[in-house]
Amino acid sequence: MLMDLHTHTHHSFDGMPQSVAERIARAEELGLRYMAVTDHVEINRFYPAAYYGAVETEVWNYDGQRAFEGSLAEVTAEKSGCKSLTLLCGAEIGQMTQCPDLAAKLYADPRLDLVIGSVHELPRRPDFYFLDYAGEDIPALIADYFSEVLRLAQMDTWDILAHLTYGLRYLPDRAAVDLTPYLPVIDEIFRTVIAKGKAIELNGSGLKNSPEYTDPALPLIRRYHDLGGRYLTLSTDAHDTKYLGFRMNELEDMARAAGFSALTVFRKHQPELIPLP
Repeated sequence: MLMDLHTHTHHSFDGMPQSVAERIARAEELGLRYMAVTDHVEINRFYPAAYYGAVETEVWNYDGQRAFEGSLAEVTAEKSGCKSLTLLCGAEIGQMTQCPDLAAKLYADPRLDLVIGSVHELPRRPDFYFLDYAGEDIPALIADYFSEVLRLAQMDTWDILAHLTYGLRYLPDRAAVDLTPYLPVIDEIFRTVIAKGKAIELNGSGLKNSPEYTDPALPLIRRYHDLGGRYLTLSTDAHDTKYLGFRMNELEDMARAAGFSALTVFRKHQPELIPLP
């Protein structure tokens, strides 16, 4: 296995209580060449709840700063102990369009190898996981989501654009969604990513669900490649060590099927192409 560049540890609010050292041990057991630890940093709630005059709940989690500092410190300390594995220090920063100056400050942290940019929620809305879809205008919601992803893509404070179709992930009937009306904005996202020399990820988190899915699906990965995209990363988005590298061989096969002969890693925000065997 070449890589798993989107993983979460105990520093993420929804991660299992597992250390970076445990992840390293499992990664080396699996034969992973590259692994990034990218704990959640919801930048629009970067400080403790009291800073915002709010109360932490299951829906609204705060203190991304704690996760950011704790994760980077632990990963940096563990790098020298790796044997066959290259451990990359990362962060998954959500909603950075809402706090661009803070996003720029975090991106410049010298400990970081890579930043994953995510849209988990729209402004003044909860995470898509918590939405009541029965009361939503689904086409409008999807349109708003892709517009926000385009706004993120136009920023410079990320290296990997996460799970392009996250806004569809929790829909009651995801498979029924026709993406044709959204292809113009999706193509604009792809062209922006390509022009900036950044990457998109093929996220296999949904392969453990029923029905199975990837974010995005193969047709969109192929479309990205056909538009000239050459930087692609693979990830399980593992929040539990047991899912590290989960069905990664299938993700590698999908990358080949989309036309990729190499995958990408980032070190100190610089892309490196790694040939697919």
